[in-house]
This record gives sequence, C-alpha cells and structure tokens, in this order.
Amino acid sequence: MIRDLSLSLRSMLVQKNVPSELAAAQIAFDRPGDAFAPGQTSVSLFLYDIRENRELRDVEPIVQVDRRNGTAVRRPPPLRVACTYLITAWPVGGTGAELPLQEHRLLSQTLMVFGSEPTIPTRCLQGSLKDQNLPPPLAVARGDLIKNPSEFWSGLGGKMRPSLILTATLAFGLEAEEPVKIVREKKQDVRMQQILPGSGRGTRSVPGGAMR
Repeated sequence: MIRDLSLSLRSMLVQKNVPSELAAAQIAFDRPGDAFAPGQTSVSLFLYDIRENRELRDVEPIVQVDRRNGTAVRRPPPLRVACTYLITAWPVGGTGAELPLQEHRLLSQTLMVFGSEPTIPTRCLQGSLKDQNLPPPLAVARGDLIKNPSEFWSGLGGKMRPSLILTATLAFGLEAEEPVKIVREKKQDVRMQQILPGSGRGTRSVPGGAMR
C-alpha cells in the first residue's frame, strides 16, 4: 500500500496540467544524499518517516451487515498511518546563478501541485488506494516535523538544500474480524410505576416508559 501511495504522488506530478518544467522532470524516490546524482532534472520524493496518526484513528469498531442472510461481522477500526516525504529538486543543465533558481522553480511548482489538493485526487490513485473509502489527506510545507535540520541532513549523508515536507495519511484496514449476532426485538408497551407527589401510597401506571 505504501508503494501505491508513492506511485499516486508521482501521478499527481505528471498530470497534463502541471507546469512544463515539472512535467519534464524525472520523479525519483532516492535518498537525497551526496551519492544521489541524477543524469536528468529530477524531483525526489524521499520517504523518511512512517508512523501511526493517533489523532485520526477511530476507536469504534466497524460493523458490516449482510441483509441478505442476516449476518454481520465486526472489524477493528482502520490503522491511520502518516507517511512523510522529503521533497528536493535536482536541476541538470543550468549553470551559475541559474542553477539554484531552476531548483527553486521546481520546488514552487511541486508545492503548487500538492498544496492545491486537500487529498490525493481520485484520478491519481494507484493500486490498492483505489479501494480506500476516502482518498488519503495531504499536508504540505509543515515546518515543525524536522527539529534539527543540520542533524537531519547529516544523517541522510548529504548537505542541506531547499526542500519541502509532505505527509499523506493512509487507512490500513485490519484483517481481524468476528461474527456479530443480530438481535431483533418487538417494540413492547413498557409500563412504569410513578409515586405521586404528596402521597406515599398513590401510584399510577404510565405507558411507554414516559413519566407524567
């Protein structure tokens, strides 16, 4: 499913309506370290963090009823997993002051694509993501995920460079399920006894459980 997420994000960047410079770029998923030296202009979506998003996870189980045979199953709520990508641009062919400016343009165009959509568009979903009840939500350009940029880039084995942070959240359906018994009850006339005010003896019956 995570592979399908990466392919879906790439699909967003190669749509017909994206800027021509971005459309011509190769979309890679390599770690942006010093060893990464693409032979053509590229945008790298490096997946560096995968963790559960507990704020989005439901606590109530999901009950599915088959009305044809009167059976039902209960499943645990889906696991909501946030996948975070480091996005970098790698222009090839420019020289001097034009090279970093080309890098900035590619990042701007990528930001426009991901920032204009709250979720991955249905038309871009790949593989197993087509079966999700809701398209994965997107959050781009958050600055609070990397606490120490210099240490982060050092751990990647590269020098600091302009980048974007993109997080997409998947819903992993858990396979465990258990049968649920469906109980059908006829509505009954429930009668209650109410003590009348001012008297310890008087009572009256109230139909339907309503206190009068």
